[in-house]
Amino acid sequence: MADRTILRVVLIGAESVGKTTLCEQLAAHYATVWVAEYGREHWEKKIAGQDVPGEIPAWTDDEFVDIAKVQQSRENEAATRASRVLVCDTNAFATATWFERYAGTRHPEVDAIGARDIVDLYLIPSPDVPFVQDGVRDGEKIREWMHARFLELIGANGTPYVLITGAYDTRLAQAIAAIDALLARSRAAHV
Repeated sequence: MADRTILRVVLIGAESVGKTTLCEQLAAHYATVWVAEYGREHWEKKIAGQDVPGEIPAWTDDEFVDIAKVQQSRENEAATRASRVLVCDTNAFATATWFERYAGTRHPEVDAIGARDIVDLYLIPSPDVPFVQDGVRDGEKIREWMHARFLELIGANGTPYVLITGAYDTRLAQAIAAIDALLARSRAAHV
């Protein structure tokens, strides 16, 4: 059973909006751990091992199922080491939305894994910063669609979220304010 004394904050959104950097900064600020995006790790290994350099390998359904399972497992393990708050750079729910992006439909098993995610607060960085292609990212052309889709789905599931906007130097302050408010609500609920 998951430790519910640890609040889980998940950064979710389009590519190149500063999620990973923000996760690192937030983990340092709250003296806790953060969970990296396993899907990116998987993709980097996959393209590094391809037979024809530069060719984009195809995704399989099983890969998305595995990515969702591993991501969720890593989050649950990290929650045992976290202090007050666990910061996650994506989750299985996001993996299901990336499946939708590539396949054009939802995947029932990946959705079921994502439905088991534990999230106290989503932070959703807006794609209003310049896109940086690092050689691994899918591309700028889908950022607005992904952002809108995440807002639509998270809005429908009722999990609290805060939209993070503006320049990089203001995003950390917005995220800290949102997490501080979450921590305050949690303390008040346990008094």
